[in-house]
Amino acid sequence: MPTAPSKETQNNLVWGKRKNKKWLYISIAAVIVVAAGLGIFIFKFNPDTALNNANNANDDGSTLVRRASDGVYVDPADANRFPLAVIIENLTVARPQSGLAYAQVVYEALAEGGITRFLAIFTGDSPAKIGPVRSARPYFIDWVLEYGALFVHAGGSPKAIADIQSEDVFDLNQFYNAQYFFRDYSRNVASEHTLYTDGEKLAFALRDLEADAEGDYDTWKFKDDNAPDAQPTETKTISINFSSFSYSVEYTYDWEQNDYVRFMAGEAHLDADGSPIRPRNVIVMKVKTSLADEQRLDMDTIGEGEAIVFRDGSAVTGTWKKEKRDGRTYFYDATGAEIKLNAGSTWIEVVPTDREVTYN
Repeated sequence: MPTAPSKETQNNLVWGKRKNKKWLYISIAAVIVVAAGLGIFIFKFNPDTALNNANNANDDGSTLVRRASDGVYVDPADANRFPLAVIIENLTVARPQSGLAYAQVVYEALAEGGITRFLAIFTGDSPAKIGPVRSARPYFIDWVLEYGALFVHAGGSPKAIADIQSEDVFDLNQFYNAQYFFRDYSRNVASEHTLYTDGEKLAFALRDLEADAEGDYDTWKFKDDNAPDAQPTETKTISINFSSFSYSVEYTYDWEQNDYVRFMAGEAHLDADGSPIRPRNVIVMKVKTSLADEQRLDMDTIGEGEAIVFRDGSAVTGTWKKEKRDGRTYFYDATGAEIKLNAGSTWIEVVPTDREVTYN
């Protein structure tokens, strides 16, 4: 019959079990510490990880995300509002325009007679007044289709109207939807320069037309600002000669704000409410331009061409590419890498290949 272990042996067995548990606990704790440290390392040093804590948190500790259109940190509920694309005129009697300073993206391109016209993309809080609203051209539709946006305009060229129908553009033509627009006759200009809309009316239009709650489009890549002492100042001014002096454009880089102050016809370009137009990125996109007919222009916006991206006070030369009409236009540097933009508004200057662009 086996004998029971002695008291000393029993104590040794208990101590051994305790000792093994102790080392087990120590090992588990060590694994947790290593895993936590590795996680911190990955979060801190992986450039694809979420964002700088100083920029992506509300005061209440909730997380912010980049807005799809311009990379600005916003609440998740505001990150991908359905986009609005509004044609705004630039005839001298239409100035100052309303709403341009509040757009997330603006395209400027020639229409007729050396006069430029704007396509303003709004995905944030829409301003109280937007306009004067004018007519569509086919190449503006190419950019509208990139966003799948509600296209806000007043009529258009015959080709533009045909394209709106054939391309099934999500359309808000004032000719058939006057309830979403209004006239401002206080400007004492011809009637065609008095048409406006606003954020509230366009919100009603999105509701009535049963638009999706969110946008559905490919986004650009965005980055955080460089530290002030790391910002080069190679390019302080940008000058674009569209046609006559009335449509000469200049941008001056502001090192402290890290943005570009826009000038037109030698004067600061201000919104009607006095707000200055100061994009964070300026992109020159050179396109082949020809006559569509005796009166109107045509532009080759599909394919690729020369591009210059201005941000952080420097110029990045490269290429723009757009594979199909509803595909996004992307901008690449000389190595073929997509250029990351600063968070904030972007103005895209669509310039014929024979026009002069200087920067220094």
